Amino acid sequence: MKSGDLCIPGSDRFADYRDQLISWEEYHRGIVAYGEMVGLPVEAAALVAHMKARLAGVAQETDRSFPGNADLRIENGEPFLRRPVKAPSPPGLRGFEQLVADRLEPTHLLDVLRDTEHWLHWTRFFGPISGHDAKLDNPLSRYLATAFCYGCQLGPAQTARSLGNIDRRQLSWIHWRHITEERLDKAIREVINAYHRFALPKRWGTGKSASVDGTKWDLYEQNLLSEYHIRYGGYGGIGYYHVSDTYIALFSHFIPCGVWEAVYLLDGLLKNLSDIRPDTIHGDTQAQSTPVFGLAALLGIALMPRIRNWKDLKR
Repeated sequence: MKSGDLCIPGSDRFADYRDQLISWEEYHRGIVAYGEMVGLPVEAAALVAHMKARLAGVAQETDRSFPGNADLRIENGEPFLRRPVKAPSPPGLRGFEQLVADRLEPTHLLDVLRDTEHWLHWTRFFGPISGHDAKLDNPLSRYLATAFCYGCQLGPAQTARSLGNIDRRQLSWIHWRHITEERLDKAIREVINAYHRFALPKRWGTGKSASVDGTKWDLYEQNLLSEYHIRYGGYGGIGYYHVSDTYIALFSHFIPCGVWEAVYLLDGLLKNLSDIRPDTIHGDTQAQSTPVFGLAALLGIALMPRIRNWKDLKR
């Protein structure tokens, strides 16, 4: 079923993938414009010739520039890349860091949430699933406490003990009755777009590239998503994150330990509706996948993972 050979009628995850494809009429209407947008030929033979010529051009340029490449050498038929030299620290860096540390006062996370809510009103996306107005006493403070509770993974019991002015059952009730994944995504998108309007993050990056990586989180063994992680040991799941070069997380996905992370790499780009739209993705060897390479090229995305055992690759 995972490969699409079998399907479950009426299912969401294992439905017939052919029903999700666009019609041939819609395809023929839009294929020319799409090819112009991504800069690719739309005929099969022309596309293959284009990709071969592109690969040959890159290979020829690599060969041509090799004599002057001080970072790459070949010994006994094997290529070796030189480790990059760390750039020297600018003068006065330590004094600057100490000055920032002295003036930067500790701030409570709830104060940060309250300030951003005052500026952006991101809790406006939360409310009863029925669509009616919230009938909570002071809903704003309860929404902020719930975001703090589950965003920091404290849990309702620990949060109630820490704050002291709210019951754990209230936090759990708001979490299940007032906040959905769709509404949470809208609130996150509001924060990302506001962050993108600041000038400082543009000093760090352009927003056109992003990095992907997974982090193991411990889970109870008796959980449908929990699997044993061979490398890190213990049961859990993988939090898979897309982080912009402007240093803000764009998308997160929770996946099982046993899957190849590249399968979920494009999800973060296709589901990202924020103003930050990266088209270049960097990742570790888990981001390397031949089918994903091909699909990324058709989508106009430059996939740049670390290649596993690249010295062993043959022509």
